[in-house]
Amino acid sequence: MPLSKRQIAHLNKIIATARRMLDTAHLEDGRAGGAVRRRRRSSVETGKMRADILAKRAKGVPAAKLAEKYGVSTAYIYMMKE
Repeated sequence: MPLSKRQIAHLNKIIATARRMLDTAHLEDGRAGGAVRRRRRSSVETGKMRADILAKRAKGVPAAKLAEKYGVSTAYIYMMKE
């Protein structure tokens, strides 16, 4: 069964979209929204992380940079200040 011009155009769009997705797949880490992968920390690790974050915040390091480094949300960084 031969395809119409419209069907061929539609298939070409699908192919182009799939190629773009495959070309940029290595740029994504597979998580929605680019969220950082979370991991469980021991209380000792958490204490060290908290002290380090508070010290760096006092020096003026942006919360977004710290959140990315430690794999936590910026809200968590701001909450620590309290």
